[in-house]
Amino acid sequence: MTTLKRLGKSVKDAWHIVGITILLLCFLEGSLSLAFRIKDGLRSSPTATADAREAADSYLDPAWAHNYYAEFERVGGRHAVSLQWRPYIYWRRKPFAGSYINVDTDGIRQTTLPEPRQPAPSTALKIFMFGGSTMWGAGVGDDATIPSILAKELQRQGVVAQIVNFGETGYVSTQEVMTLMLQLQKGHIPDLVIFYDGVNDTFSAYQQHVAGLPQNEFNRVREFNLSSAGAFKQRRDMVIQDVVTRLATLRFAKSLLHRLGVRRKNELVANPVALGQPEADSQALAQALINTYTNNMELVSALSKHYRFEYLFYWQPTIFQKASLTKYELGQREAMQTMEPFVRKTYDLMQQGALVTRREPPVHDLSLLLTDVAHPMYLDWCHLGEAGNKLIGQRMAKDVLEFSSAIKGVAQ
Repeated sequence: MTTLKRLGKSVKDAWHIVGITILLLCFLEGSLSLAFRIKDGLRSSPTATADAREAADSYLDPAWAHNYYAEFERVGGRHAVSLQWRPYIYWRRKPFAGSYINVDTDGIRQTTLPEPRQPAPSTALKIFMFGGSTMWGAGVGDDATIPSILAKELQRQGVVAQIVNFGETGYVSTQEVMTLMLQLQKGHIPDLVIFYDGVNDTFSAYQQHVAGLPQNEFNRVREFNLSSAGAFKQRRDMVIQDVVTRLATLRFAKSLLHRLGVRRKNELVANPVALGQPEADSQALAQALINTYTNNMELVSALSKHYRFEYLFYWQPTIFQKASLTKYELGQREAMQTMEPFVRKTYDLMQQGALVTRREPPVHDLSLLLTDVAHPMYLDWCHLGEAGNKLIGQRMAKDVLEFSSAIKGVAQ
């Protein structure tokens, strides 16, 4: 009897401990949730931003940077609330009119000129420009995107150009080629197409262990499978995962560890998808990436012969090629240090292989363009500020002017 009493008392004590622990956790979760709600509410005010790039030393005017990112967060930001679904190419921006960022109903960002000509003459050089957020112009105003800078340089040389900025956040080269194909399908034929790539194709391969996929393709695989026989279990697992990741206690713990300097070595979690066999060898993965890009170039070359347009391909720089880094840039490089070896491997393959030495079509390697620049250039590991975009745009302008004699409507 005594043993049963002891057992009952132990069970009762254990139950009390569990109950008190649950109550304390609920109290802690509720308190932290309220605190984060207040904090997030303050951040979402019209003048607040949550983008760390606001502190980039390439911005000469901190007030301008603050106002820009307040607008940028409403346009896209971390949650990409301004993106909308598009067949074949997945997404484009929603229309937006702001002080720094303007996007039309087709999801195309405005390209500006100091002396716009309305309407553009029929002899204007029609240029389509493709790339990711670096081409779109994340971090700069409409007038400082690479397409806008190119337009200014051409105008300064007496060339009237009508430039369409098809750059979009996260786009890999295959999405860009698809975008071009959709334009050609509609009868929109350019005189010249320009591709500015490297970063997104490399990031996607690193992220998923498969070359040639759009970023975060595992999300689309998961969403498609929601209609399968195992959908209930998958939805249940997704709900549980979503609830856990939203816990304020977990968010607080991560923030505390971050402040204490404890970080995961791999901030970017590679997430292979069930589409083909993921490459285990980074060298093979980098080579597969280069092969995919080369094949996309061949597709553009074939299209150009039929539709009679010219083309230019550029491989973009990253912070890993810059030799002299400012304190801010050094921090941005360190934040992406786990990805650096794969980026270097891919870029080395691109530079050593036939991609930049081939005659048709060639890739203009801009990855080393900013290597010896000492002053601030980068907003993060791949996005450039206005000064960096200017160097890229001016370099492109030289090539466009060389091509101009072979393109219709350019005065000699």
